[in-house]
Amino acid sequence: MYIIGLTGGISCGKSAVAETLRRYFGAVTLDIDNVTQWLTEPGGELFELYVRHFGKYVVTREGFLNRRLIGEIIFNHPDERAWINSVAHPILLNHARDFLVDCQATGARLVVLEVPLLFEAGWEHLVDETSAVYTKRNTQIRRLMLRDSLTKQQATTRINAQMSSQELRERADVKIKNLGGYGSIRKQIWAALRGRIF
Repeated sequence: MYIIGLTGGISCGKSAVAETLRRYFGAVTLDIDNVTQWLTEPGGELFELYVRHFGKYVVTREGFLNRRLIGEIIFNHPDERAWINSVAHPILLNHARDFLVDCQATGARLVVLEVPLLFEAGWEHLVDETSAVYTKRNTQIRRLMLRDSLTKQQATTRINAQMSSQELRERADVKIKNLGGYGSIRKQIWAALRGRIF
């Protein structure tokens, strides 16, 4: 079983790379953001921790976490972002390990952990290879503005709160430039994996 740790800045195209790995290379993937979303649903482990820490004002009238408000807190208050990471990462790590155990048991050949904060969380030890996807900064800002209905300043603040694209590329074993098409991504993945996996 070969494990890829896939990371990259917000709105750089991690999901497109993961989809390409699933569709064309038969990878089994886990998106840690999806796990986080599940754990922050009412009754979830992170939901309870967030409400206990921040108070009821982060809960909507319907009883769900106000994700937009949580996002503003995370990206504008480094101390609160550090707290969230300190409580969320150990819980998410356990889920990632369980996923890898299941993959091993089912005979998966290629496995991808899609983790935005792979290096910040220190999860490199879980994987055989790290891959960072990146794109032009202006493209990244535009995508984030459209995806989350943010102003340019809000999008820039969120991008700046994460590890820079340059540092991600320097630390990653494989660099994948997202030019906006699956064909280009597929060629780059094939070039990176040929001879080692296929």
